[in-house]
This record gives sequence, C-alpha cells and structure tokens, in this order.
Amino acid sequence: MTVERFASILNVAFALIALGASGVQAQSWPTQSVRMIVGFAPGGTADILARKLQTPLSARLGQPIVIENRPGASGAIATAEVARASDGHTFALVVSTHASLPAINRKLPYDTLRDIVPISLIGRIPLILVAKLGLPANTLPELVALAKERPGALNYAHPGIGLSHHFAGELLKQRGGINIVPVAYRGAAPALTDVIAGQIDMTFATTPSVRDPVESRLVRALASTGSQRSMPSVPTFAEVGFEGFDVSEWYGIVGPAGTPPGVVARLSAEINDALEDSQLQDWLRANALQRGATTPEGFRDFVAKEIERSKVIAETAKISVE
Repeated sequence: MTVERFASILNVAFALIALGASGVQAQSWPTQSVRMIVGFAPGGTADILARKLQTPLSARLGQPIVIENRPGASGAIATAEVARASDGHTFALVVSTHASLPAINRKLPYDTLRDIVPISLIGRIPLILVAKLGLPANTLPELVALAKERPGALNYAHPGIGLSHHFAGELLKQRGGINIVPVAYRGAAPALTDVIAGQIDMTFATTPSVRDPVESRLVRALASTGSQRSMPSVPTFAEVGFEGFDVSEWYGIVGPAGTPPGVVARLSAEINDALEDSQLQDWLRANALQRGATTPEGFRDFVAKEIERSKVIAETAKISVE
C-alpha cells in the first residue's frame, strides 16, 4: 500500500468518525437554553416572527428559546456576536441585510459566507409601496409619470441603508428612470408614520406593518413586490408593467461557522417542523410569507445569489458604507 493510499484511507476514516460524533452530539443537543439573537428592536416583523417561532421550536428542542434583541447597524451587531459565539447554543434570526450588507460594506467584522453557517430560510415577505394620500398619483404608472415631471422633488423613506426597503426604492429609481430622494429613518415604524402624516411622499413597508394603514385608508398602496398579491386590493409590480421587481424582506436562522453539521441539520429540520404549527401557519398565511429553500445548503446558495444581486443594485445606485 502506498503512502498516498494509506493517507487517503485515514482521511476517510477520520471524516466518518467526525460525522458519527456530530450525529451523537446532535442527538444530545441542546443541553441548555438556546439563545436566539434578533438584530432589530422589539415590535418589528423580525422580532414578531422570532417570538411566533419561539414556542413551537422550544417544544421540539426540549429547551427554552431565549429571544435577545440586539438592534443596530442594520443587523450587523447581532450577526457579529453570533460569529464570535462558541457555546454551541447561540444563533440569530437575520433578515435580507444579511446579504445586502456584504455588498455595500467592506469593513464588516465578519465574513458572511465564511464565518456564518446558514441553517434555515424561514421565508420571504413582500414589500408594498405606499404613498401619502395627498400625492396626486393613484397608481404606480401615475407615480412614475409624476416623478418624471418633478425630478428630485419627491422623496421616499427607508429604515436604514442596505435594508430591502432601501434597495427597493433604488431599484424603483433605476427601473422607472426617475429621481426620487432617499430619506433615512431609524426604523420602519417612524418612516411609515411620517408617510401617514403627509411629511414624506412614500415608503416601502412589509405587508404585516402596512396592512392596517392601507385598509384604514391612511395611506395609498400602489404596488407590491413578489409574484403574487400579498393583499387582494394591491396589484403586484409585474401587473402594472414592472416585471422582475423581486425585492422582498426575507428571514432566516444562522449560527457560527463552527456549529457541528449534525446540530445544523437537526436545528434546520426542527425549524421546518415548527413552521407547520397551525397557529404559526395562520400568521404566515395572513402576512403572505412565502417559503423558500428548506435545507442549509439551499439557504447558503440563496444567500450567495442575494449578495451578488445586491451588488448590482448597490453599484448602480452608488450605495456604500465605509
């Protein structure tokens, strides 16, 4: 037997031993409460979704799920903490900035693809473009025409650089050939509040946050992203002539890169099962959440593609954070 052949056999043996150890560890895991960090303030869609998932997932894991809000830097503070975690019980619920931040910020304290392991893509929630009632535009084509008549005179609010709401606004500018001015807010709620008050012209918002204001006729809904209507009365961008306007807020669970493969596989499977909980299903359907990849590998591919897509939008719009 050659040295190379012997070394190859040893490598396979070590890999099988490691896989077996990972499987045993997954069966006994978790041995303590599981910490789920959310990089956004309480009350937002990410926080609500984490707390909706908390009870059914805890029941399946046999340990409490502790939700910890660590807002700041569009979710990067929470992700950085997870990247440093080594206790085997710390994870994070991330949103679409998980992919857009690497496209606009070269100084992140972690490498999204190297230091973070994707576990489960929970799903995507469409965004709805809403305008203040005083704006003389009842449809998206009318808004585009108005913006072309008044270049630079209209504005849109977004809850932070790199968030899907921001990228949706910049994509609207690119696809519509219009000049509308971005105005950054410290969260989606105050941005929407100022649109309702007529202080700003428009904003993109997730379906859960904007449903009541739209139905109460406090704002005018012009179009929603996604392939299907998230509200029956609101047309999709494709229906009004904007094909491929595929910007949405998505949510997923990630962990540190050192998480054993067996634990990753088990947690992913338990999350998929928890998402079938009847009460959680009711909430997901009511808020038009669309499931995506259901495996860690599929989630990793999704994140990689989202980073590349975000780079294209960011480069055209000259969005960057130094």
